[in-house]
Amino acid sequence: MLRKALIIVAGLAAPWLLLEVALLVAGYEAPDLRTRVAVFPRFPAFYEPDRERGWKLRADLDWQGRELWQPFSTDSHGHRRNPDAGAERRSSTIDALGDSTTFGYGVLDDQSWPAVLQESLRAGGVIPPEGVVRNLAVPGYTSHEARILAETDGHHAPVTLVLVGFNDHFSSVRPRHRGSRVRQFAYACFASRACSLVFDLASRPGDPQSPPQRAVPPRYQPEVSPARYTDNLTAIVRSLRSRGSEPVLLGYPPLDVNEETIQGIARHFSHPIDQVRQTVGTHDYYRNLTREVASNEGVAFVDLAPLFAGRNAELHLDWVHPNAEGLEIIARAVQPAVRAALAAAPDGNG
Repeated sequence: MLRKALIIVAGLAAPWLLLEVALLVAGYEAPDLRTRVAVFPRFPAFYEPDRERGWKLRADLDWQGRELWQPFSTDSHGHRRNPDAGAERRSSTIDALGDSTTFGYGVLDDQSWPAVLQESLRAGGVIPPEGVVRNLAVPGYTSHEARILAETDGHHAPVTLVLVGFNDHFSSVRPRHRGSRVRQFAYACFASRACSLVFDLASRPGDPQSPPQRAVPPRYQPEVSPARYTDNLTAIVRSLRSRGSEPVLLGYPPLDVNEETIQGIARHFSHPIDQVRQTVGTHDYYRNLTREVASNEGVAFVDLAPLFAGRNAELHLDWVHPNAEGLEIIARAVQPAVRAALAAAPDGNG
């Protein structure tokens, strides 16, 4: 029985091995296939593929395009640059993990809340003049990518601020963790010329003049389920603490939506209206999950929602992203927790 199985395996593997050798002799080199397993249908030029996270910001950018409404720049590590951030180095006093809200979608470099926080803490003598609030946020990230960053060995600041949640509960065709598995399999495939050729033929883009059709989720399915979101946040807190960084969890600001906005979101993303309503309706639920994790793990929680009450529309650039004034409110709101965490940190600056 074993002999027969080995013969079958050998028979199946032989053509593949012959193809591998033939491609090697012919000098075949596959094109860069990584962008074909990325989240974005058309990969923006300011991103580059990443095996673990899917995508990250390119280093040393001075991006003048309008894709994110305003130009922005990155440092040599691919992090959004804070003006007057000091010398290029890994060291920082405070880290900020998050998505486009922390990145500062729609505002200039000096208007992101990590940049405003850095300026304020320096002016108040809370951190030294060379102290840095490192902006590790990337548009589109969820708690899945934040967890990867938190679990990465290397420098971690004495305090890390974490603001995720919106992308986690956004309706998706494929949950983020499954997309990660597909990407891992694809990257393993790229080590083989034969597999790369097959992947290239199967995934070759169609007419570049024809925009890709948006995939429509068959039902509401969040990018990160509530259970995984809780697991990710818990892992983030514990990983950061094990690496000497005290985490502070932030509760996401409210969305600025009405019926007209919901209709517009449905048209823009080609999502059924009921899925858009579920996406919007779960926003507060994920914020409460963040609060629960903070309580269970004994870390500081800063709820941003009450700070936007009564002025929500005027503090938003669009239905989800705070404008410059809203981001300044976030920077002010986190300062008491930052001061307390720095004072308690063994290598902090408080």
